[in-house]
Amino acid sequence: MVSKRIKAKDKSGGTLFLDAQGLSLHVDGDEGMRARIEVAEANGRRVALSVLTPLEVRRTGAAAKRLDFLLSRFDVRPVTDDVIRAATKLLDITGLDGHECLVDALVVATAALCAPPVRVVTSDGSHVPMLCEAALQLPGEPDVKPVKV
Repeated sequence: MVSKRIKAKDKSGGTLFLDAQGLSLHVDGDEGMRARIEVAEANGRRVALSVLTPLEVRRTGAAAKRLDFLLSRFDVRPVTDDVIRAATKLLDITGLDGHECLVDALVVATAALCAPPVRVVTSDGSHVPMLCEAALQLPGEPDVKPVKV
């Protein structure tokens, strides 16, 4: 699903891509994350995330309503065959394995297919940076870098 705000923007200044921690901070009202998103949007960047990320950030009650509202504003990207192929290659390049790495690989692969430059907002200090670095070996050598929160 792509918001009307995103469709209205013709030029792209790249993509701010939220992983679970980035989205979670925003849902919980973190002012730093809100400001980061506002600056990105003001600079013509899309704010995007994997369709998997809301599953990692599930909420109930009022927080669930806030999550739904925020998701309506962002570019929620599907897991496609291209994403799966890219994630597989990222796991092969890095030698990472397991459930946690699988989700991170799908998130970074999805980010790698967004408009560059892509900055992945994450609290992960190990897997995501490795996967972002490995993304340079994907077709088109996508510019994907982690931003630690």
